[in-house]
Amino acid sequence: MMLPETWAEVRLTGVCELNPRLLPEDRPSDDLLVTFVPMSAVNESAGVIDKPEERTYGEVAKGYTSFRERDVLFAKVTPCMENGKAAVAGQLVNGLGFGSTEFHVLRPTPAVLPEFVLSFVRQHAFRDRAASAFVGTGGLQRVPPDFLARVKFPLPTLPEQQRIVDMLHQAKAMEKLRTDFGALLLRTKQQLFIEMFGDPNPKLNSRWPVTKLGKLVTVATGGTPSREQLDSYGSTHAWVKSTDLKDNVLVATEERVSELGIQRSNAKVYPPQTVMLAMYGQGQTRGRTGKLLIEAACNQACAALLPSEELLPDYLWIWLQLSYEAVRALGRGGQQENLNLDIVRGITLPRPPVLLQQEFSRRLTALLALFERSSAAFAQLSHLQAVLSIEALTGDATAAWREKHSVEIAEAARTRDGMLKESGARVLVSANALTTETVQVDLTVRPARHWLLGELSEFQRQVLAAFTAYSQAVGEPLLVEDPDVFARFCDDTAVTERLQAFGASQGNRIRRTLSQLAALGLIAKVTLPKIDQETGERDYLKAFRLLRADELTRLADVQALRKALSPDAEREAYHFQAQLDYEASERAGASGMFQVISIEDDEGKDCTHLVDQNRHYASLEDLRYDLASALKVAAKQVKLEAV
Repeated sequence: MMLPETWAEVRLTGVCELNPRLLPEDRPSDDLLVTFVPMSAVNESAGVIDKPEERTYGEVAKGYTSFRERDVLFAKVTPCMENGKAAVAGQLVNGLGFGSTEFHVLRPTPAVLPEFVLSFVRQHAFRDRAASAFVGTGGLQRVPPDFLARVKFPLPTLPEQQRIVDMLHQAKAMEKLRTDFGALLLRTKQQLFIEMFGDPNPKLNSRWPVTKLGKLVTVATGGTPSREQLDSYGSTHAWVKSTDLKDNVLVATEERVSELGIQRSNAKVYPPQTVMLAMYGQGQTRGRTGKLLIEAACNQACAALLPSEELLPDYLWIWLQLSYEAVRALGRGGQQENLNLDIVRGITLPRPPVLLQQEFSRRLTALLALFERSSAAFAQLSHLQAVLSIEALTGDATAAWREKHSVEIAEAARTRDGMLKESGARVLVSANALTTETVQVDLTVRPARHWLLGELSEFQRQVLAAFTAYSQAVGEPLLVEDPDVFARFCDDTAVTERLQAFGASQGNRIRRTLSQLAALGLIAKVTLPKIDQETGERDYLKAFRLLRADELTRLADVQALRKALSPDAEREAYHFQAQLDYEASERAGASGMFQVISIEDDEGKDCTHLVDQNRHYASLEDLRYDLASALKVAAKQVKLEAV
């Protein structure tokens, strides 16, 4: 990569000692207290150790990883590494720490700040590269030490490192302000209820008459269509399950059912403003709520509380949230206590005047609108933070600062180079130079991409070489989603000979690596039609091919291939690629869901405006239905792929 003139590029192990051992002369007495850090003690969102423990040295002397102040801990095992579990060790008891053997330890030299190293290894791009180097099988795949030994590390001067660390810290502080603001809005919502209506507990509130819920609203439930009848599920109706209920407004659901599914089961479609209550479910689910902003059915684990002129939905919704523990305590049953419709109908609550409920609804609506705007700003902030991280760690974000402090930077660069020379660290790239390492295979790669070849892991290089040899011999794209075609590729001698050093059964890793090579622009990812010979149905499968000499953009080639290979021009298919953000949803309390960062069509045109970027999606299928709705076409005409 192109580096600023005052930056150098070294191996990561040129500025960090990898997995240093505790020397015999540094070992304390067995009764000395030290810090102990299990994997769970590292906060993957903040990149800090927030739950350290204390143990005696005798308890942790064997079978654990040792470290000391200012060392960088980097989780090497899946999924902890992908989730970003890494931190700088600090405030260690007696200056010593021990932790999980699933940590790699990086001990920075005086040429680099620990916080700068931490920012580098927590980048999404770095974690993706580390994942491509995994060794092992199943759920115990790990990043090997030799991967970290090969990593090329951009090294600015110490003053610029500090500037970058401060910038990224300020960005994190903004994220915390947003989180705090969200918590404040939640407290404000609860306080507004209490100020207007008093204590939600009817036994402690004498201001209003007390009544049973079933006398004021209709309490109903739903059903679950048979999973064996596939046509019972589809795009027609949203279908609420107890896991969808997180004291949230409901504008989408994880699953949808067809009109047939409604007819074949006890499910019914309920109107907007219906309040849903989870009657049973795992963990903390029982007692959670949601308010419909759309028409939706539900399953039998949910109670549907229909709107009433005497008890308005906003009042009921917030009352249930504030009465969560009391409602949960009403559960009955054996191993798992549940609510039922009779219990829900018998819930007692205060009944304030309708006019006061209406005023509360008006104020709550204003608060929720503020929260929605805050969520939208947070999504944009998350995107900007990702961009800032990339630009900061390549020198773009500090270009103006570097020019302003050129004299100081020049002196610091000489000092840094002296330290590197003294320590024997090899500088891979001199000022303003490009990496020159290349893969020794016959590849047709755009000149602008040549520098990437030197950035690949050994496994990525061998997959690229094997794919090149195989594709040149076969002369057609590799359909990775066709099991037979992909199996023939993995068993081909061009592949097995190059990958035998990495062990057997590397199919999933090869498939993931091909996607990474396509994302880097070193090969082309395309979608090809395949017709089922028995049914005549057409499906579109993902494939990879070598780049063509006249190729300008990857997306343009996908479109050209589809037009050339698809004889079905009567029903137009819309092909999109979506960039997804799971972290923003997790921070918003919607773990496992995602928000949309961007959507592009085959021509590279930005189509993000077709969907709601503030929405948390449960699946690509939900996103596909939104796109189809915006385009006013059938959902099956929309082909969607996450990148």
